[in-house]
Amino acid sequence: MHPHPEDPRLTAHVLGELSAEEAVAVEQAAAADPALQTELAEISKIQRTLSTHLVLTSEKLLPEQREYVLEQTRPSRIQPFISLRERLLPWIIPAAAAAVLTLATFILFRMPGETQPALAKHAPTAVIPPPLTQTACAEPERRTSIATPRGDTTSQPLSLPIQADQPRLAGILKSIRTDRTLPPHPSVHLEEILSSFSFKLGGTTAIARGPAATWHPDTRETGMTHHLATLATEMIPCPWKPSSILLIISLRGNLHQDCEVKLAYHPSSQNVTHYRLLGFSNCSSGKLPSKLAANSVTTLALEIQPATPGADLGSLAWSADDATAPEIRLTHLRDAAPSDDARFAALVCTYSQWLAGEQGGSIHPEMISALAREITTSTLPADRVDFLRLIEESLHLPASR
Repeated sequence: MHPHPEDPRLTAHVLGELSAEEAVAVEQAAAADPALQTELAEISKIQRTLSTHLVLTSEKLLPEQREYVLEQTRPSRIQPFISLRERLLPWIIPAAAAAVLTLATFILFRMPGETQPALAKHAPTAVIPPPLTQTACAEPERRTSIATPRGDTTSQPLSLPIQADQPRLAGILKSIRTDRTLPPHPSVHLEEILSSFSFKLGGTTAIARGPAATWHPDTRETGMTHHLATLATEMIPCPWKPSSILLIISLRGNLHQDCEVKLAYHPSSQNVTHYRLLGFSNCSSGKLPSKLAANSVTTLALEIQPATPGADLGSLAWSADDATAPEIRLTHLRDAAPSDDARFAALVCTYSQWLAGEQGGSIHPEMISALAREITTSTLPADRVDFLRLIEESLHLPASR
C-alpha cells in the first residue's frame, strides 16, 4: 500500500473503519512518510473536535446505511444502476443533512492560515452486479457494413445511409446472456443497436411532404396525407470527447408506403474541424441505401468537432421521393438541457463503441456505468430497462476468443 496525503483510507484509519490488515499497512506507510504522519495527526485533531462539540446522540446511521458508505470506499468496481434509485430513496434526506454538516465543519477548520492541504473529495466507487438470468437467442445473419467517409476534412458534404434492413441484436444477446462472453468486435454494429430504439428528440424537426396540393393534420392517419417522412435532430455534448458535439438524427417513415430518402450533412467550413459518422464500418463501396420503409425508424449519430462552441455546425439537406424537404440548420446551444431520449442515445453510442473495441483510451466501464445511472428512473420503458440490464451483465464479462 502506498497511500498519499489525500487518500480516504487515512480518514478511515483514524475512524477505525479499516480491517486489521489495512490498518497495519497504513501505519507502516505512515512510519516511512512524514507527510502521512502530519495528515493523520490533522485528521485526528478534526475527529476529536467533532466528537467533542458536534456529537449527535440520537442520530446514527442504520446498519444498512453504514454498510453502503463502507462499500463506496472499497476498490473501484462497476456500480449496478437498475435498482440504484430504489436503494437510495429511504435514507437520502438524512444522509444529505449529515453530508452538509460534515462539509461545513471541514470548511471551518480548513480556512486560510492552515499549512496542510485539505482532504480531496472522492467520487463513490462502483460495485459489480450479480449475474442475471440468461436468455437464449438465435445467431443473427451477418450483413455487409456500408462504406462511408470518416469526414476528416470539411470540403465535401457527407452522404448518410438509410438502414436497409431491420436491426438485429440477437448475436450480441447470445454472446452476453448465453455464452457469457463479450461478442467479437466485428459483430458489433453501432447503427443496428441505435436503430433498435425509437427516439423523441428535443431539437429541430422537419417534415417532407409529397407533391399534392393539400394536407391537413386531421387526415394524417386516413391514408389521404401526403406526409412522406419526418427528420428529427438533437445535439448533446459527446460523452467520450466533451469538446465535440454528438448529433443524433432520427428519420421516420410514414405509416402507409415506402419512400426514397437522400440525406447529407453539410459541415460548416468555418467552424467544423472534423466529423465522423458512427458505425457503418468501411467494408465495401457503392451506392448507399436510401429506401425508408413504411412505419420504420432509422437513427444515426455524428460526432462533430467545432472550432468554436455554440456556433454554426452546418446543415442537414434531404429529399423524399426526389422532392426537396426543409433543410435543418445545426447550431448547438450550450445552455440547452438535453432530453432523456438524447441522453439515452448517447449512452447507446458510448456502450456500442466500447463493445466494438473502439475509443479504448476514452471509453471505459466506469464511464458507461455512470451514464447508465444518470438515465435510470422508475418510469423507464421496458425495452430500455432491459438494455440497461444487458449493459450491467456485459461490463464485467471476459472478451470472446
